[in-house]
This record gives sequence, structure tokens and C-alpha cells, in this order.
Amino acid sequence: MNPYDQPIFTLNARGNVMLEVMRDYFNLTNDVMHREIQGMHVTTCETLQSKGIAYEKLRVGLVPIADRLEAAFIFDSQCIDSSWYGFEVAKAILPLHDKRSTQSVLCGDLIGDDQQLIFDILQESLVLARSFTFVHGTALYCVYINNLSDAALSAMHEALCKYEPYVGFIPATFASRAKTYLSTILVNSYLKHESTIIMGHEDDRPNEEDVNLIGYPFEDFGYRVVSLQSSYADLFLGYKIERPVFPGFEVDTEMSLNAVSPTVLPIDDFTVEIEEAKLNYLKSEKLGKLQKAGIDELEGDELTQLIRKKVAASYIYNLCYLSKHDVVKFNVMLEVPRTDGGYPTRVLAALEYQPAKKNLRVITLH
Repeated sequence: MNPYDQPIFTLNARGNVMLEVMRDYFNLTNDVMHREIQGMHVTTCETLQSKGIAYEKLRVGLVPIADRLEAAFIFDSQCIDSSWYGFEVAKAILPLHDKRSTQSVLCGDLIGDDQQLIFDILQESLVLARSFTFVHGTALYCVYINNLSDAALSAMHEALCKYEPYVGFIPATFASRAKTYLSTILVNSYLKHESTIIMGHEDDRPNEEDVNLIGYPFEDFGYRVVSLQSSYADLFLGYKIERPVFPGFEVDTEMSLNAVSPTVLPIDDFTVEIEEAKLNYLKSEKLGKLQKAGIDELEGDELTQLIRKKVAASYIYNLCYLSKHDVVKFNVMLEVPRTDGGYPTRVLAALEYQPAKKNLRVITLH
């Protein structure tokens, strides 16, 4: 297998400016950036492999999964005696992780100048474990976990209810004001793959070393810690909470495309194409999923318009260049509102990037 055929599950240029600064400072072309990003990804995969971790096994912790949940667990740091309240919260969270799963964990205080906004978000989205008095957002500490099953979320919430500082959780699977806010304030803490914790370390420390830079007591709970230079971990092993593409953050999509193609064009004005034979196939083989989403009766142009809006308003992931077929493809997650008022239905769209025609061809929906 050509190493460049390895899918790049996610590339984080939204919360990491390194690629943008490197490109602009050295005035690098898209061709050069393409080779640099690919080379860094190959190094990331090889470093992980040397530590006994197969990159392809990390996918479910790095990208949104249509049938899995995400949640932000909120803690009142005023109820924790230690000033290192993140450490104390970690001691409550770590024994609750399922060692069969792979998940990204993001952390941070609820920061922001607009305290009324934070209060309103909590009031409209927080599932309370107990009543508490809101003093200031920075007194509330958040631990965000993805790839949760219904049972895992319920069990974690029930167990944490016995921990005094815990005040409740914010459901974050579907788009909301709370989810968008959290995407702007939280940072990646670690990636948990079964019983292994993966994190970044200093760039002047060799990749051959492993160091618990965060300092949480992972080993006390039966976890092995591995690390690699943050230049690689931050780019390829960090989860991006879904949100609209805000002005000034378009570079994230540009770099994601550049990772798998030397030709980079803005895709928000691309046409979306779904061939009639493909549409008929999807309505035959994927009918149940389309019916659940309420889009089984959409005509081709209506479906492509739905996809086009999502492409222009979200991030792309599962980036891949298939050299055998000379195809560049990526995924986006569609979130379709239900007519019965229930939770939206999430549908994954796989699209082929065709810059020569300024076109995105629908490969499949699932």
C-alpha cells in the first residue's frame, strides 16, 4: 500500500496555526504543502506503529460517528479543595472509561467575556445532576468525551452523580448553541485507545520517548501512556467538535484538502453531483436510513442542495487519496431535522473532490 493512500481521519488547522504560518512565512506552494502534510502524517503513523498502535484503529475517536453520542460533563471547581482541580476530576473520570473503546477527551473552563451567554447556554442545555449557584463561567470545568454509547453516557452520568463537584452534562451530539460555544473554548487533552493514553509532548523531545506531560494519574488506573511530538499529535490526533465554518477559519478546509490534493479550491461554491443511477441505488439499498432522515422522497437536486449547504457550513474529515483510481474523497456529516420533532438524523456523506470541474460527486450516503 502506498503510504500516501492511508486515510487522514482529521487534520486540525482550526485550532493549530502551524501549517498556515509555515505556508505564509516561507511562501510555499500547494504542491510543497501537500508533500509536507503527507510526510508529517506518514511520520505520525510510523511513530504510533513503533509504539504498538495502528493509526487505522483510532478512527472512531477522531471523527464524528453517526450512531454515537458526545457529551460535556460539567464540574464546579469551587467544590474541589485542590487548585489542580483537573487532576481531581480526572481521578473521577478515568475509572469510568470503557477500556474497550476509543475516545477523544477535551477539557477546559467555561471561559468568555459574555457571562450571560454562558448562563443562558447552561440553562437551556445542561442536564442537571444537582442544583448549584452560577457564580462565573471560569468556576465551571468541562470534560468533553466523544464516541459514547447510550449505555456508556447513562452509566457515566449516574456514577458521577455521586461525586459532589459534578453538576451535570451537556448533550453535544447534535448542533446547538452550546456545542458551538464548547468548540471555541475546549482543547484536546488526550486520546484514549482501549487501555492506552496518547498525548503530545515537547517538540524538542524525541518521538522515541514517552512522557505523561499532562500529569494525570493514568497509570494508577491501569493505563499505558505513549506520547509523540505535539507538532504531529496536535495536527492529526485531535478531535474537532463540529461547528459552522466561521469567517477567518476557512484555512482549516484549505489545509484538509491540501493534505490529499495539490489542487486547492474553495468548495463552498462547488456544484454537488449525484448521478441518477447512484440516487436510485441509494433509494433502494439505503432506503431505511433515508426514510429515517425524511429524505427518501427528495429529488436529486434537493438532496444535492442539502449536501452543498452542509459542505459550506462544517468541516471535512476522513480525507483520502486513492492512487489506484486517482480519486480524492472526504466525508461530511449531514444533520437532518425530523418532522416529528425528535432528535435530528445524522447521515454520513462520502464525496469525491473534483477540482478540475469544481464539482463534488456523491459516492454514498450511510
